[in-house]
Amino acid sequence: MLRSVLLDGFRSFEQPTAVRFAPLTILAGPNNAGKSSVIQALLALVQSEQASSGDSLLLSGAWCDLGRFDEVVNASRPLDQRRFAIGVNGETSRGRATDTLWELGPLDDAALTSALIQKIEYSLDKATGNLTREPDRFNWTEELLDIEQQRHTERTGRAFFTHPGLVDLFEHGVLRPPDQPRPPTYRSQKTIHLSPLDASCTQYVGPFRSPPQPLYTPRTSPAGPPLGRYGEHTAEVLFRHRTQRTDIMVPGQPHGDAEAPILPAVNAWWSYIFDGSFALQIDAPARLGFTLAIDTPSAERLWLGQVGLGLSQALPIVTACLVSRPGDLLLIETPEAHLHPAAQHRLMRLFIELARRGRQVVVETHSEHLVTAAQIAVKEGLPPDDVAISFFSQEAGRTVVQEIELSPHGRALRWPPGFFDQAAIDLAELLR
Repeated sequence: MLRSVLLDGFRSFEQPTAVRFAPLTILAGPNNAGKSSVIQALLALVQSEQASSGDSLLLSGAWCDLGRFDEVVNASRPLDQRRFAIGVNGETSRGRATDTLWELGPLDDAALTSALIQKIEYSLDKATGNLTREPDRFNWTEELLDIEQQRHTERTGRAFFTHPGLVDLFEHGVLRPPDQPRPPTYRSQKTIHLSPLDASCTQYVGPFRSPPQPLYTPRTSPAGPPLGRYGEHTAEVLFRHRTQRTDIMVPGQPHGDAEAPILPAVNAWWSYIFDGSFALQIDAPARLGFTLAIDTPSAERLWLGQVGLGLSQALPIVTACLVSRPGDLLLIETPEAHLHPAAQHRLMRLFIELARRGRQVVVETHSEHLVTAAQIAVKEGLPPDDVAISFFSQEAGRTVVQEIELSPHGRALRWPPGFFDQAAIDLAELLR
């Protein structure tokens, strides 16, 4: 579970800026204000893990394309300080509290789409440490404070990276007399997980979803999000998981705790969101690929290009939600695309159900209907601390983030200018 993300010198984040995360996290604000940068920083860490990128952050890959280092670092940084930092705070998949800050710099080859780790500062449970790049190695120092034993321990050694979030540490051992200098030998080794992110527990649905296809080709590489960056593998995921059961409540189901198979659950949520009766049919003809057809009240076996675009655009989102498991992180950009306001409101109900069932949902949006639906959920009993709403804006070209706190009644305690106030401005103009 992520608790916060910090960016410094990353794109439009000129100054260190922290964003609080909760089981349901909403990133809102005008275009080009920095919302997507938060998600893309996380995706860069995830794709670096999946690619085992060693001591570098992979800026472009199967999860996101950020470009070269010079296209990512904030332009205000002097040439001799061309670095940016990404920090994450949360719990690892093993339940250990971690708070890590990566400082990254350019590679010698400026054309490469990676950034080299220069320094890491971390705290992991009771230990605090740092890793620093030297010309031929990474030096490691860690301090452990045992309050109960009133004991302070310091350890030093070398570090070797599998990827930015996974490091093997080799402790220096002094196994020689002080008057006989020789290279130190390693006394012990341990592996630490610096990041709460886990590629195998991350779902991502980007802002651009693939248009409907008569035939969806099989996946040829395991790299990238489970559904593909554009939702292009949705049909395959649904086919392979169609008999898997989900613990997510199905609308209209008499027993909310009973698990349902994925495909009926998708149909139930799809029908609820669009206030109709829709049923997907999935086939894999001759192993050539996968086909999706839909039964509607007026016709059967229609392909998705023959129904409203909103249905096909929402399908990857609903699928990602229902194939997820407790502990998963879902990153969803612009879920409201092509959806009627009422459908947007009902889609937020699905996100809230996921948050209640142990997932973490991060939504980047321009929709006031999604935000209002989250506020209503707080009014109906969702703890305000389970919802984190951050408003992004720009001042003189740099990103500024303000958290919108909610009262137990779901009302915003502070409403900054530009935060979904256009409807009120327009109404005032009409009434003037």
